[in-house]
Amino acid sequence: MTSLHSPGRTVDVDGITTPDSPYPSATRAGDTVYVSGQVSFGDGGSVVGEGDIEAQTRCSLERLGKVLSTYGASLSNVVSCTVYLRDAALAEAFNRTWVSVFAGHRPSRATVVAELLDPRLLVEVQATACLPQGGPDRAEAWK
Repeated sequence: MTSLHSPGRTVDVDGITTPDSPYPSATRAGDTVYVSGQVSFGDGGSVVGEGDIEAQTRCSLERLGKVLSTYGASLSNVVSCTVYLRDAALAEAFNRTWVSVFAGHRPSRATVVAELLDPRLLVEVQATACLPQGGPDRAEAWK
């Protein structure tokens, strides 16, 4: 179940984070949504696409889309991302999947080579999105 937390304008999306997590799935400030880093975790802490950068990228971006959907937004509302790759050698395959998933939308992006907290993970994507103007606002109580 998705949980909205009005004081900090945060949201915990079922399958992404829980209220006892040290950080929320996302935080909203006005019409801007800051989505916490998304990785390719599946049920029970399994890694979707272990060893496969394209599968992990696709899963991470699907999770990002799921978080944005709680605000009535989608990947097309993303304006900026920070991407953490385990190895620079993964960049070409990562970019191929990125372009495929974003389908012509090109948000600003920084890409950093970094050691991720779980050694099975190859990529983490953190994003900032602007909510659609005049679209549905699932967090109506926060206005």
